[in-house]
Amino acid sequence: MAFNIDWTKIDTVMFDMDGTLLDLAFDNFFWREAVIDAWADSQQVSREHATQNLTPLFKAQEGCLNWYSLPYWSDTLQLDLQALKAHHSDLISLRAGVPALLSTLQAHGKELWLVTNAHPQALEIKLNKTGLGDFFTTIITSHEYGFAKEQINFWHEMQETNSFTPSRSLMIDDSEPVLHTAQAFGLHVLGIEQPDSQIPARENLHHPTIKDWSELVYGLEVLK
Repeated sequence: MAFNIDWTKIDTVMFDMDGTLLDLAFDNFFWREAVIDAWADSQQVSREHATQNLTPLFKAQEGCLNWYSLPYWSDTLQLDLQALKAHHSDLISLRAGVPALLSTLQAHGKELWLVTNAHPQALEIKLNKTGLGDFFTTIITSHEYGFAKEQINFWHEMQETNSFTPSRSLMIDDSEPVLHTAQAFGLHVLGIEQPDSQIPARENLHHPTIKDWSELVYGLEVLK
């Protein structure tokens, strides 16, 4: 679905992190391979057995704050996932064009927020690796409020502690459930066609999407 943003009506641009600014290939590798392998080793079982056991556990927490919590999964799986994530941190990478996009938005006076479901432990690792934190005036993890971004209560809680005007804010996120909730709260929303560079772009999405950041940069530059 094509997007059409009137930048004169946007003051605050909120970005998700994983799958939006960062290539989701890292997280998909981490949860589908690194964690599975580590648990299989710890339990002395096959990878196939580990996958069969862990997949329903993961599925049961999708969309909930626990899904994004390294301490929750460390306790559940009896693994040090913070250390495991740090061990593989060299695989963390920005999606193409991110620094140029954020710099352009700053140059046009937009206030930039990082709004993520990532647990603070994971957030610290990724900010240290990428330097993303330097671009944002506000950095929020949903773990501060006890609700994931998919839940409407998150947006109420965030607005109480970090004032913003929904109708003049844009949320960019690769998660359609997050975009649905943000839109219901009154924000403009924009999705990501290809969060994972190793997986083909998604089709038949329900919200406006973008394939390449250059599309947004061009839209900003024409305002000059």
